[in-house]
Amino acid sequence: MRTVKCGGLALVVALAWPAAALERRTVKPATDRAGNWLIEQYNLGQGTFGRSGYSELPGFNALVVKALCDSPRQYRESLGPFISEPVKCLLKTQREDGAIARPGAGIDGYNTALAILALKATANPKHAEAIAKAKDYLLKCQGKDGGFSYDQGRKQGGDLSNTVTDLLALEAAGLEKGSKAYKKAVAFIRRCQDSPETNPDWADAKTDATGGAYYQPGVSGVGTTTTREGRSVPKPYGGMTAALIESLLICDLKSDAPELQAAFRFFRHNYSVKENPGAGMQGYFYYALAFARAMKAAGIKDLELADGRKANWAEDLAAHLLAVQAKDGSFANSDPKWMEDDPVLCTAYALQALTVCYEAMK
Repeated sequence: MRTVKCGGLALVVALAWPAAALERRTVKPATDRAGNWLIEQYNLGQGTFGRSGYSELPGFNALVVKALCDSPRQYRESLGPFISEPVKCLLKTQREDGAIARPGAGIDGYNTALAILALKATANPKHAEAIAKAKDYLLKCQGKDGGFSYDQGRKQGGDLSNTVTDLLALEAAGLEKGSKAYKKAVAFIRRCQDSPETNPDWADAKTDATGGAYYQPGVSGVGTTTTREGRSVPKPYGGMTAALIESLLICDLKSDAPELQAAFRFFRHNYSVKENPGAGMQGYFYYALAFARAMKAAGIKDLELADGRKANWAEDLAAHLLAVQAKDGSFANSDPKWMEDDPVLCTAYALQALTVCYEAMK
């Protein structure tokens, strides 16, 4: 750990390098153990995983299905009920308006987006119609400000977590790159970044900024911080900064765009594979997946850090995940925030993150 100054802020940086380069072949057995553990949590005949209240949400089970389908084993519906039954449940849950959600449970948009990603991951062309209907519903969840929210017409407005999830789903569903939805989203995403150069809400700021991102315009999921001028601002953190990077890349911005360069700067100064920068262990496994996807999507193999050293993020992240994986293959977070009190959710995130690392290490 060390402390650096960035834009007047004291930032604690956790650096992690394995003693020796991690071999790619070492990662696959870890994905197998995680996948096997998730399969063991399947409730036969119910289409759900685990025993927590979260298992009643279509999106929760969709996350597990996607993790298993995307894994190196590439599980499919024909390989067992742990894929085929949850998929049938997702399809049965789809409403006439296209949403895939449990009646009365809320967060219909979020559930629908995760369901799209799971159905797409099965590589089954029979689900094309359901995906297309879900896409049409998801587009209605985009607010006037360009952000996506948990439900259509949600009063609290869009947020960056829903926005990246919905953009991933819309891209998977085949939404063309020239769509107005992407252009509107960019305007919203800019307002979630600690960057006076591109965020209109920061236009009068004189302080240097971190380039990091937060949950909503003017709102962070981890509180506020104070600039050297005494200005209270939303505290940026790793999970949302990674979400911003991937969102902007989906919206067809190039890596040299000032928004993306600012976000990369945040990670150069706050690189960590052991915690969610700016948030500690809060949302760690969400961060691990978001960070891995963002780095891979940006085409970054070695991230140049502020002190000049280069970090192979895929090797570093995979090595740490292997180190914290339980003997039974599962993953757990010591901090329960953002539903990470559920090992099924943590393991689904970790399996996807390990899969991205495995692919990036080719």
